[in-house]
Amino acid sequence: MSMTTNPVEKRLIEALKTVDAHGDVAPPHVHDPMTMLLRENAIQANLMRWDDEWGRYVLTGTGRRRITDRRAPGAVVAFRRRAAPGPDAPGRRPGEAKSE
Repeated sequence: MSMTTNPVEKRLIEALKTVDAHGDVAPPHVHDPMTMLLRENAIQANLMRWDDEWGRYVLTGTGRRRITDRRAPGAVVAFRRRAAPGPDAPGRRPGEAKSE
């Protein structure tokens, strides 16, 4: 089953893969406004950071998870339903606090 993501998300994922491989979203001589915007958005979203020791951008744990995650961000994930309470279980309405 293939998930479709929006074009902006695809560009961000490709930019993060480039950071992982080369240390930046594009070569230093590229001053395209979209490239600069991608770089800034990735930094603000804590997906990549500047590493003084390496002298290049590196992915954070969040950025690494973003490029390896198989589902799109904001995708709906199905959860199992709880079993219905038995006849012996005390009745509780949703939103009602448990009494100790």
